Formats: sequence, C-alpha cells, structure tokens
Amino acid sequence: MTHLRINRRTLLTGTVALGTVGLLAACGGGSDKKISGKAASSTEEIVKNLEINKQDRSSLKQGGEFRGSVSAVGPNFNILTQSGYTTENLTAFGGACNIPSAIGFTSLSPAGEYSLNDDYVSDYKAETVGGVQTITFKLNSKAVFNDGTPVDIEAIRAAWTVYRNPDDGYNVIAAPFWQQVASIDPVDGDKTRVKIVMSKPLYPAETLGLLGLHPALTDKELFNNGFVNKPMDQYWSGPFKIGEWNSSAKTLTLVPNDKWWGEKPLLDRIIWREMGDEAERAAFKNGELDSIGFAGLATYNAVKGQPGVQIRSGQSVGVINLQFNPTRVTDTALRRAVFAAVDRSQLAKVKFGQINWEEPLTGSLIAMPFQKGYQDAMPSNPGAEAAAKILEAAGYSKNGDYYAKDGKTAGFSITYFGSDATSLAQFQNLEQQLKAAGIKLEQDNQPQSQFNSVMGAKQYDCAFSGWGIGADPADSVQYFYTSEINEGVGDPELDKFIASIYEKESHEEQLKMAAEAEKQHMEKVAIYFPYANGPSYAAVKEKLANYGPSLFATSYTDPKRWVNVGWQN
Repeated sequence: MTHLRINRRTLLTGTVALGTVGLLAACGGGSDKKISGKAASSTEEIVKNLEINKQDRSSLKQGGEFRGSVSAVGPNFNILTQSGYTTENLTAFGGACNIPSAIGFTSLSPAGEYSLNDDYVSDYKAETVGGVQTITFKLNSKAVFNDGTPVDIEAIRAAWTVYRNPDDGYNVIAAPFWQQVASIDPVDGDKTRVKIVMSKPLYPAETLGLLGLHPALTDKELFNNGFVNKPMDQYWSGPFKIGEWNSSAKTLTLVPNDKWWGEKPLLDRIIWREMGDEAERAAFKNGELDSIGFAGLATYNAVKGQPGVQIRSGQSVGVINLQFNPTRVTDTALRRAVFAAVDRSQLAKVKFGQINWEEPLTGSLIAMPFQKGYQDAMPSNPGAEAAAKILEAAGYSKNGDYYAKDGKTAGFSITYFGSDATSLAQFQNLEQQLKAAGIKLEQDNQPQSQFNSVMGAKQYDCAFSGWGIGADPADSVQYFYTSEINEGVGDPELDKFIASIYEKESHEEQLKMAAEAEKQHMEKVAIYFPYANGPSYAAVKEKLANYGPSLFATSYTDPKRWVNVGWQN
C-alpha cells in the first residue's frame, strides 16, 4: 500500500520530512532476496548510509528529464490552504519550485540542521534585549516572484496578514507563532532589510518559520479559490516554473525558470503524473518512470531484477496513524475508548506482515524512537475492558454486540485509499478489535486520486493516514495538539501549557514539556493514534544522480535539491 501522508507545517518551520527517506542499505537490480530491513538506532546511522548517487554537477549531462508519479495532483495548487497542503502536492510542485505562493527562507539538512536559504536571505540575527525579541535579516535584492514583483518586506507582511488572525477568512493551515509578531518594519528605509519585533520571546526564534507570500495573496478569494485547477505560477518563485498542466491527464510538467537568478538546474523537464499503485508499477517496469517509492512487497516483486535499476531500502521518518476528525466523531469518550481498545502492535504487524521489517513500537506523533525527547505517550494497558469502562462511565450501555447512547450506536467509519490488499487487511483487523470492545466500524474505501480532496476537506470520520516527523519534537507539538489546529477541539489548559513551552530558553525543558503535552492530549482529547513508523523503499534508474533518500531534508526543505539532480553519461 502506498501510504499517503499529509503535513501541515513543512513550510512554516521547515522541519517535516516526508516521502522516501532514511536509506540504510542498497541492493543492485539483479537481487531477488526477500525485502527486509531494520529501523536505525540513531540519526547519525541513517545519515551515514544515505544513498543518492552523489555526483559533482560538472560530471553530469546538461538537459534530460525526470519522470515521476504521485497518487494525487491538485486540485488546489495553493498548498497553504487546508485542501492543498498535502505531501503529494508538495512532492509534485513544491519540490521543484519554491512553494506555490510562498517562499521558505530556511533549508534543512538530512540530520535536521537549519541553514539559511541564501538565494533569498542572509544576515539573519535574533536577539532578546530587555525582554523584547527582535529578528533581523537581509533579503536578496535579486529575488523576484515570476511576475517581477520583488521579494521584499511586503512579502513578509503578506505572510503576517494571512497568518496573524485565524478567524480572518483565509482557508489556511494555522501557524500560531505568527500571532506573536508585534511589528514588521524596514531597517533604515530599506525594504530588503527587515526587522520583526515579537510581542513575547519565542525560543528558538527560528520556530517562527520565516516565509514570504506574493502580496496579491492577501486577497482572500484568490488565496482560497484562485489556485483550484490553476497552478498560477506568476505568484511562484524558484528554479523551475510551470511548463504545462494537463488537468484531464493529471500531468504536471516543470521547466527551468528564465526569471531565476540562482544556480541553473541541469534538467530540462520534470514531469509528474497522477497514478495509483498498479499503474505506477506498470509504468516503471515499462520504462515510463525514472523512480517510484514504495513500502510493500507487491511493488518490490514487480521492479526487482530490472537492469539498470537500484532498489534502495531504508526507514521512513514519519508516523502512520489513525486520525480522527473531531468535528464528525465529536464524542471524546468514544475517541478515548478507541485509544484504549486498539492494540497498535496488531495494526503494525498487519501493515508489515509481508515484509521482514523490524522496528520498536512507536507511541509518538512528534518524535521518532531514536530522537532525543522521544516518549511513548500511548495508553499503557489497552484492551476491550479498559474501553468498556470509558464508555460506561460516559453513559453508554451495551445492547447486543455494540454499545449505544441516546439511541446511537458507538461507532464511526474508517477511510482508507487504494485497493491494496494490506489496506483491506488493516481495516478488517481494526474492525475485529473494535467489535471486541463494543464499537462498530464501517468501511469507507476511496480511490488514491481522492486523497487530497477527501483529507483536505476533512470528509472523513477517521482515516488511516500519516505525518512526517520533524527534526525537533519540541517544535512539532504546537502543530498537532492545540485547539486552534484541531477545529477548536482540545483542552484550554493544555493550550496554555503548550504556548508556554516556547517561552523556555532551555531546549531540554522544552523537550520534556512537549512529551508531557503529547501524553496529556492522548489521554484527554484523543485525535491522533500512532502505531508505526515503517520502512521506505525506492526503485531508481541507477544513472540518476543526486536524487534519493534524504532523511529530514526533503525537496521542499532543500531548495537546491532539484537544481543538482541530473543524469550521468
């Protein structure tokens, strides 16, 4: 099963890694050994073994194309919106260009270390004097959006306008730290030199997640709906631009941008096609694609043994989870009962039963088990009896197989995407576990192509889904466990506690508080149920250089990645 993931904060902090990441080993195209692997014990171990066929640019061809696939493209090409902010969209067009309508000013290394995106910004400095925190930086005077609009202080102010008031009508993924900005002003009248004053200190200041938006995007109608089936790349900026968007064939072609002032890309074209798993396997086997990512035996068996192909195996820096929509499954007691009822080790076993993958059982949405600050936040003694106690205390009584309250059966539907047998097996396992606890589960199987639409519009009760995990667990907790992020559903005291994390200068203290916040949210609110991290595999044409697994760095946290991708002779 292709495990589709969504991500609400890649741009905002540059720390979420998704996709094919964390390579541990590689085997040649002629191998027919059974797919297998083991989770790494440290970031250093994964970084050491990354495999991207690293080559100097000067040794590669100028020209050529890369052909890839994603499960869903669009329909909303503004990834800052609720419906557009998905991994599939980020991969297809966010990776090759700086993100449509937004420019991130920091990059992230595979090990999770920040650096400035020097094509846009330099001279970054953050300091706190007398309790007042200021952030200053210099924008590149050559930087422009594709329509010629300069990337200056107005781009920073546009981001502030969109994010500072969550109730202002922008259909935007929340970025709470922008609400702490008190003012944005030029330094000495120079619109490329920016000074941001915070209403209260934020530690580390980089958590703000500096980005710029084209000033036209402050128009709410344009921001919310203007990019639906329209890439609108006049509002973009980056080394590539739109060559063609074929909405009927669901094919997006990117070409070098003649407005780009930085290092020029090697490739002439990057082509993304929307495909399901079976079509993707067939296309790669027929030489129509240059790389596909996967996490299961069916694809491995389809692509192994092909001449000129490398299969690179590794660990995904992400988490697979059950994700509730709390505006549709509104009873907190029911959600808490599910958390108590489900044995996550069973779901993980079904997910990876056909591949010989070993990993510790995960219990966090904000940290990998090998990261500093990791803590298993899940209920320690799950089972049907524990779930029954929660339901009965909330006024449910059992009638036949299922509990009910006020004439309504305790239950919900689970959404999953694609026709892979593993997906069905996971549903059946979850259905059995919940029935044993008196909770009724119904099936909602959707085509993979509907992932962006269904998840973006929150048209689900609960879903098999996944999230990328960031380089800093303390940084991540704000983006999963506050009421503002979860449609107003949460705990007011926990919101206050989370807000106080970023007032602490000690990172050790931040990590402890973040772990405690996650544990409290699992117990009190129960929306995200993590159960696996899993492996990640990629089949890649072996002559493709500077492309492959990258751990915490991704194409949308490393803007130079696509510039250096090319082909060996």
